[in-house]
Amino acid sequence: MVIMVIRTMPLSYIAQTLRQQDKDRFLLALMSPAAHRDALCALFTFNTEIAKTREVVSETQIGLIRLQWWRDAVKEIYQGHNPRDHAVVKALAQAIKQYDLPQGLFDTLIYAREFDLEGVAPADKKGLLHYCDFTTTPLHQLVLKVLDEEEDIEEIKRISLNYALIGLIRALPYMLSQRRVFISKDILTAHDLTESTLLDFNQRDILPRIVEQLLTLPDQAIKPNSTFLKRAQKMTQLYTAQIKANNYDVFDPKMTIPPKFLTLRIAFN
Repeated sequence: MVIMVIRTMPLSYIAQTLRQQDKDRFLLALMSPAAHRDALCALFTFNTEIAKTREVVSETQIGLIRLQWWRDAVKEIYQGHNPRDHAVVKALAQAIKQYDLPQGLFDTLIYAREFDLEGVAPADKKGLLHYCDFTTTPLHQLVLKVLDEEEDIEEIKRISLNYALIGLIRALPYMLSQRRVFISKDILTAHDLTESTLLDFNQRDILPRIVEQLLTLPDQAIKPNSTFLKRAQKMTQLYTAQIKANNYDVFDPKMTIPPKFLTLRIAFN
């Protein structure tokens, strides 16, 4: 059973790092066939490294330099150079070689993270969904290549948008504490808000209504063929139900507790 695998499986350094930084994708990796777990952990940990760029730098230029470091590290792998002396780069190099992963998907993921450094909210809902797409769809494409699972690109995009958007909604308290606003400006304007008033918590009572509006964007009527995408979509649905059951208040401490039987409900989806 999956639960036994999670309890007894010895974890590599990369898997331990992933468990600390992205528990949901760690869980999805552990539910995948054992032969592919190391590669998936490498992909997901690479994603956390580039995703946290804005959090670990003090200036935009430093963030761009950090992302360029990752861009160059990936490029060198494809050029046949020995991977840089970095645990994630080495694990990524092994996954790229073993599964013949395309470089362009990595480049897209890195490029998408440059938006984080701009420090501005998306202009409209379309821009927000574009951000979700570019930061998540290429990652899921890489995952499916590792797992050798086929899925139509439009289905991958739809599930990726759902997954990313729910992740952003759940992360709203943390992001606001970091003075980051991802809620699109058109939604803020519709609620007579600005980025400043939102960041200063002057209108916090409006946030549940905004979250409720954001939850109308995901497309839940999706039935993918890929086992991985089925599990990712189920995870999205469980978190969505949890948010709704909590009256859309993502600041409530109960939201830090995973939905009941999350692992089993995803594993046997």
